[in-house]
Amino acid sequence: MNTKNNLLTNPWAAVGLPALTILLGVQLLRALFPLLLYVLGDRMGWTAVGIGALAFIVFTAGFLAEFLRRFVGARVLLLVTVLGVGITRLALQLWPNAPLAYLILCIVGAICFVLFFPVYLAALRPHGQQNIVTFAYGLQVGFVLVVFFNGLYNSYEFNWQSGWLNTLLAIVLVLLQMGSLAFVMNKLPPAAVDQDAPFRQALPWGMFGPLLFLQLLAFLNLAQLSAVGGWQLPLTMALALLAGLSGLGVMGYVAARGCHWLVLLGSGLVVMALAWFGEMSPLVTAVYLIFGQMVLATILILVLLNVRHGEGRAHTIRNITIANGIGWILFVIFIFLYYAGYTLPLFPNTVLPPIAILLVVLAGLVASLAAAERQAPVVFRSGLVVALVLLAAVVFKWVTWETAVSIPAPGGPVRMLVYNLHNGVNPWGQLDLEAIALTIESENPDVVALQEVSRGWIVNGSADMLQWLGQRLGMPYVWGATESGNWGNAVFSRYPILASEVHALPPDDLLLHRGFIFVEVDINEADPLRLINTHYHHLDDGSAIRVEQTEALLGFWNGRAHTLIMGDLNATPTTPEMQMFRDAGFTDAIDAAGIVPGYTYSSTDPNRRLDYIWYTADVTAADVVINPSTASDHLGVAATVGKR
Repeated sequence: MNTKNNLLTNPWAAVGLPALTILLGVQLLRALFPLLLYVLGDRMGWTAVGIGALAFIVFTAGFLAEFLRRFVGARVLLLVTVLGVGITRLALQLWPNAPLAYLILCIVGAICFVLFFPVYLAALRPHGQQNIVTFAYGLQVGFVLVVFFNGLYNSYEFNWQSGWLNTLLAIVLVLLQMGSLAFVMNKLPPAAVDQDAPFRQALPWGMFGPLLFLQLLAFLNLAQLSAVGGWQLPLTMALALLAGLSGLGVMGYVAARGCHWLVLLGSGLVVMALAWFGEMSPLVTAVYLIFGQMVLATILILVLLNVRHGEGRAHTIRNITIANGIGWILFVIFIFLYYAGYTLPLFPNTVLPPIAILLVVLAGLVASLAAAERQAPVVFRSGLVVALVLLAAVVFKWVTWETAVSIPAPGGPVRMLVYNLHNGVNPWGQLDLEAIALTIESENPDVVALQEVSRGWIVNGSADMLQWLGQRLGMPYVWGATESGNWGNAVFSRYPILASEVHALPPDDLLLHRGFIFVEVDINEADPLRLINTHYHHLDDGSAIRVEQTEALLGFWNGRAHTLIMGDLNATPTTPEMQMFRDAGFTDAIDAAGIVPGYTYSSTDPNRRLDYIWYTADVTAADVVINPSTASDHLGVAATVGKR
């Protein structure tokens, strides 16, 4: 093979550039969406429509690639896009605890990330099909790296975390990306740096947006997979890495032998069918993860081979730009519609993943019908080193993973804490799980009732708050999902949990469903301590709904002795829904302690009471405090309870 101006003379660089750009770009996107929601929404009062409009504008930048190429030149644009992704990602690490600055950096980085693909694709087109195959490998390796680092950090992306080791890691990754860019730039001659694809060949590339939506929502989302599959994170990480590597192997096979359109169609329909299941069993989730990743990898390389096929025009990237822009617009539309469904009366968001899969499969079918030249798969002799590193990472995660074990209660009073976590985001828009953990630890609680625990929501940072806190606090827990299997309530307890139940709250037609957890805690006395942890409907005009929810809760309680009802009830003490607890014989811990005014929301400007510890007449409460931490938008309420 002629290696003149061939990027494959250094496959580490040829694969490393797209792989590292994918890794850093995905980290930027995972930071961008919660920053949009919490900095602009919660902090600045933007509506969901306004936030969606800004996101739409950001990703519309994909249509500017051809214009910018004409303005600054292809080589300069490639240089700017890659460096833009790397430098903005590094800036997140070097500039801690500055959410508004983070948002601006993430917007700039996301625009560079969006523009990278058409520029680099057009640069690769004149240099042989093997380089396109290598680019596909690089993208898939990037997905593997996303899983690798997300798993090492227990799903809590390290760009949110300070510390010199995290900063050093970010510097190393960006330097490796820049080194790969320097090598590739050296191999791209100025006279033939870009070449457009015919529109028919370029258009299927528009599937990359829906494909990335699927990756972020499910296949790269360790928190989501753990929540739905019921797995601990080490197993989730191992399965996701296996799925990514299986996709890489499939790419090599398809590059050499192709894929018949009937096989692709049948496989795509299977993945679509699996995606219809909102609540999957562990086995179905594993099949969906591994088989789905293989199908997506197959389509990705078929589409890229199709982009290489056909006579293209030199010194333009118009068609690739249009296809890329369409893809990114679809990406942001899918993200917006998926999460807007929890606040706007649209349609069930469960229909969106199958629709995204359908679009990706259709693009793959178009690409599979093209008569692209087949190539022997690129073989990296150093691939064994990579496999050993991934294996070592999984073993490390298994060895260091600690399954919390309850301890026998000494008897006597129990310290309780109720806390709405605001999905781990502080009032300024920063995802800061460490601050949440420190706040909980400051009360030294034996039992903790938590609300707004997110497990893999893209707009909340994609972290598995449940498992991360479980590892950080070293406390066993009970999980009570109320929405989509990955958002809801949790109870952590140092003492043995004898029994637990999870129930939904009415009404069934709420956009964001509510529920409660019931647990019986062994406190080393004759009768266990009973706890109901809940989170009520949140709208100001929803008192009638909250009355209905209180009726359901009291009906379930049914006079049980030694019971506490704790949670964010989204109602002030004088409302009818709160009076119902008093009428049933419950006492409000804050009122009984004489804490005035007793406000728990918002944490930066307390002006109302929304969070409660109610207890029955056979329970006592002492040392009641409202914790002043601003780690969440709510203040936590703690009390030491015992039996009369």
